[in-house]
Parts: sequence; C-alpha cells; structure tokens
Amino acid sequence: LEFYEGKFETKTLDVGGKAVKFRAYENIVYVANPVDTQYQTMNFYAPTEYFEGGKIGKFDATSAPIFFPNSVGGYMPGKPFMPALDKNGKPNAVLAALERGYVVAAPGARGRTLKDANGKFSGKAPAAIVDLKAAVRYLKFNDAAMAGDANKIISNGTSAGGAMSALLGASADAPEFEPYLAALGAAKASDEIYAVSAYCPVTNLENADAAYEWMFGAQTKYEKMDF
Repeated sequence: LEFYEGKFETKTLDVGGKAVKFRAYENIVYVANPVDTQYQTMNFYAPTEYFEGGKIGKFDATSAPIFFPNSVGGYMPGKPFMPALDKNGKPNAVLAALERGYVVAAPGARGRTLKDANGKFSGKAPAAIVDLKAAVRYLKFNDAAMAGDANKIISNGTSAGGAMSALLGASADAPEFEPYLAALGAAKASDEIYAVSAYCPVTNLENADAAYEWMFGAQTKYEKMDF
C-alpha cells in the first residue's frame, strides 16, 4: 500500500487559453486485498508546479487541499474520474480543481450491480462507502509521500454519490466498518475527512418511492432532453 512517487505521466490540458500541467498517477489500487480492481482504484493528480518548488495562489505541495470526487450514481459502481474538457471546452470538476491549485484524488467504488465470478453480488451495501473510506485511509497512510494535505480532504459527490459523500463525513472512524476494511486490507490510518460537498444527496430511501409517486404518478410520457 505504499505510494510510488516515480510512476506518473505528465499531462497538459488547455483551459480557456491557459495550459494546466499536472502529474497523473492513475489506476492506483488502494487496498491490499481488492475484490474488483476495475473499481477499487484511484486516480491522483497534482499540479507540476508543486514538484518544482512553486505555488498556485496560497497553496504549495504540502498545504494544497485534496479534492476527493466520487463517481457513484444510483448506487451503481463508479470508476475514477479523470481531468477532461466537455464538448464546449469547459473543464470538468477535476480539471477545474487542478487549475485552482487543488490536488485531486478521484476514487472508484463498487456498486449494487456488480457480481463476482460465481454470480454473487459483490458491490451491495456497504461496499461503496467502505471503498471510499479505504481510499481516504490510503491517502492518510501515504501523506508524507504524496502532494497535498491529507488532513484537508474535501469529499464531493452527486445524487447517490452525494449521499456517500455525506456519509463519509458523518461516519469517520466508525467501528461498524472496521471488519469490512480489515477484510480488504485497507491501510492502517484514519478515514476522517475535512469537509463534504454533497449535491442533491439521495438519503431518504425509505420514502423516495412514495415521493416520486406523489410527484410524477400522473405522468405517462417521458422524453429525455439534452442541453
């Protein structure tokens, strides 16, 4: 579980005429005993300025916060995000964070539809939150070797990912998760985070179906609109 600083690619993306250059450490398996290495991996990105003694704004290699966006949606499995531009040239959240001097650790996580070789479901609850906790522990365990401040991890997610982000913040070091983390071979460290960014978190599952029925029960047609 030790981070290898020498295994990276240097990449550059143009954001509004500004070159954003960063080191990309991708497909890091963050547990010793992974169940599914398609999802139990993390992409780690840091501005190249931090490896040259430079600063971005008030941040440097040791003080930069770590943006931690998960890709969970609908409690489905999610692979790690990567920096990218959309069709209009607008940066995604990972690239926007790098431009502003944040370090980014984008974790993947298992989800409810995954099955193992024997057809047994391998990603149902609490797999997603356990994976995210293990990724946080990896960052804390390797803090001295990695750019950014692992005491300032900012979790981010939308919908079910927002719920995971909120739960990650609310359940720091909760003993109920220890057996699951131990089985995965998670790093021996804390999974406490600094802050939570949760967009439209899906948290009230007991009443969600009734709420949708009340709101949309009379609707018989649906059309997806792309903007």
